[in-house]
Amino acid sequence: MRLMFTGSLLSALLVLLLVSSPLLADNKHSKAELEQQLQQLDPRIRIVSLQAAPLAGFHEVVLNTGDLLYVHEAGRYFFAGSLLEINDGQLLDLTEQARGKQRQQAIQSVPANEQVVFPATGETRAVVQVFTDITCPYCVRLHQQVPELNRQGVEVRYLAFPRQGEQSPGFQQLVNVWCAADRQQAMNRAKGGQRVAEASCDNPVAAQYELGRRQGIQGTPAILLPDGQLIPGFVPAQRLLSELGL
Repeated sequence: MRLMFTGSLLSALLVLLLVSSPLLADNKHSKAELEQQLQQLDPRIRIVSLQAAPLAGFHEVVLNTGDLLYVHEAGRYFFAGSLLEINDGQLLDLTEQARGKQRQQAIQSVPANEQVVFPATGETRAVVQVFTDITCPYCVRLHQQVPELNRQGVEVRYLAFPRQGEQSPGFQQLVNVWCAADRQQAMNRAKGGQRVAEASCDNPVAAQYELGRRQGIQGTPAILLPDGQLIPGFVPAQRLLSELGL
């Protein structure tokens, strides 16, 4: 699991929870009490949600960093990792399912007019959202699959993720696309190796980059399915259609 904390801070968090008095004995105040404890380590920490975990005796805690922790109801133990379940002979990653719901809510809240949208041809059968970077060769390969995906009823929406950071040439290239009068045409030109005129405007590139980082995105392309499932890296159109059940 990706953790936003430094190693020393995470160690301090473990010590704090081990020596603290029960945090969750009173459900009415449990969230506030736990948040107060965490803020002793870093005042920026906020609890986005706290609910019963699939594991008896534990609570699932989502922080504003995007991190997901499992905290014992007595407040003495916690772990940060994948919770797996054997169900009918299959191994299910319950933590990834929870993260998928988080991603679904966060990514789908981005307005369409802040994305670069390639609509389906005819009926829209599915919508996928892709964190992309102009300087990424595999993003170029995926973009070559977009016309076929559109023909099969899949709408592709791009979000910006300059993988080398906000000071990189890739950041400005994404800004150029988002600030173009015709974003679709600009994306096609950029992914085709053609120059897109440098531009400046009020744009969501930095915000989308930070959004991606909070969802654990580390590279591009990163494909988000409608249920929040994350597919890291390039996949051909036929495999993506199969993942979508089309």
